Amino acid sequence: MMADFPTIFDWLARAEPLRGFPAAYLVLALAAMVVAVGDWRAALLALMGQYLVAGLLFVDVLDPRLAVVKVLVGLFICLMLYITARQVSWGRLPPDVTPAEVAHWRSGRRVKVGRWQLPLAWLLRLGLTLGVVWLVLAVAGRPSYQLPAVPGHVNLAIYALCGLGLLGMALTTEPLPAGMGLLLFMTGFELFFNTLEQSVAMLAMLAVVQMGLTLAIAYLTQLWAHSRFVLPVLLEE
Repeated sequence: MMADFPTIFDWLARAEPLRGFPAAYLVLALAAMVVAVGDWRAALLALMGQYLVAGLLFVDVLDPRLAVVKVLVGLFICLMLYITARQVSWGRLPPDVTPAEVAHWRSGRRVKVGRWQLPLAWLLRLGLTLGVVWLVLAVAGRPSYQLPAVPGHVNLAIYALCGLGLLGMALTTEPLPAGMGLLLFMTGFELFFNTLEQSVAMLAMLAVVQMGLTLAIAYLTQLWAHSRFVLPVLLEE
């Protein structure tokens, strides 16, 4: 006989050690990775992990069967972004730029830290990300900044996602990484909104909004990649 496929509640029982503040801190770390890392593949992988872990937070404010819908929408969003990035060869050098030209261009934008030559832009992005993480941890723990009707661990995740999402949008003019920041912000907004409103109609509307934003990000990514001569790998490092 075939073994019974685990139900949603079986998976939740297995993930019980991650429920509550562990999930909130993990979402904070993954959101920071989305903003701080320079490689789009690593950022997209962190975004996917954020959607998976955020599902554990949505379970605390929604029916588990509705929370699964949030996770599935997030995974589909990541798939759309991955396909878009592959289609436009995001991050690859144009064929008429030689490695020597790239090395010369990058040499003036790096800082020596010990034995390593690190991109100045990445160090700045990392410093700002750590600053926002510290601010989120400081603010979310104060009773005066507690959001109404929101559990403490969800409150932390909302501040983390919204704060780091705004930072991600502010740090770049490129549509793909800025779009990931926008999606982080939207996840934080949905966590707060679904705490106050749990109707299926609003869940469907927010899912449609998320998909519409992803389509816009995908379109702008293709438009940006085909209209710029210098590809993102040169601009980010």
